[in-house]
Amino acid sequence: MNKKILIIPDVHGRTFWESALKSGDYEKIVFLGDYTDPYEMEGITNREALMNFKSIIAIKQQDPEKVVLLLGNHDLHYYSGYYYELAGGVRYDPISAVPLQRLFTKYHSFFQLAWETDWGGKHYLFSHAGITQSWLKRNMELIRKPDARHLNRLLRSNEGLESLAQVGEMRWGDYPSGSMVWADVEEMLVSNPIPDIYQIVGHSMQFDGPIITDKFACLDCRAAFSLDYKGNISPVTELTSYEDCI
Repeated sequence: MNKKILIIPDVHGRTFWESALKSGDYEKIVFLGDYTDPYEMEGITNREALMNFKSIIAIKQQDPEKVVLLLGNHDLHYYSGYYYELAGGVRYDPISAVPLQRLFTKYHSFFQLAWETDWGGKHYLFSHAGITQSWLKRNMELIRKPDARHLNRLLRSNEGLESLAQVGEMRWGDYPSGSMVWADVEEMLVSNPIPDIYQIVGHSMQFDGPIITDKFACLDCRAAFSLDYKGNISPVTELTSYEDCI
């Protein structure tokens, strides 16, 4: 069986996703979030990142059932003013903020926090930064169950946004572990896995390639990946070291 899912990690204004879309025929296309706030050293302007984000929204408009747009921490501080009050925003751009807020408001229904699927005999949960047992237990009364339906409900209430704004100590926050848009990959490495779930995340940029373990995959390394029906995760765009990108 040749069915595959295309996974596009953190964009930050980069355009590698465009060639990824041409790399094959996919059952689903999942963006892991962080469309905004480019890195200055990569030479991408905030204006270019904004236009790039509009192009991604257009792809979702063309095939809304096939394309999944997840939210990252760099998106939520434009998506929700209340979240921004709580967590602030790393590389937040006040000039781009107004058009980005308008886009998130207009296309509110296009975005979600998590997506899950049964694929090749395994259950996969996709989110921006992953779910640790510590964050889950701290917010279990609110979340109730770590599935996409319950996690996506966090966007609908102030209490949910408050749980998302919990930044862990690894990211200079006040909590033992971060939320599903903040958890550092180091937190994922020491967290006990959630039973019967394989997590696919971005968020923690890797310099030389992805981190793929038996309980999760962190794919934030400026390249897109495919997940085949046998559970193999493979790059579909050029995988280069960070030094070659700047």
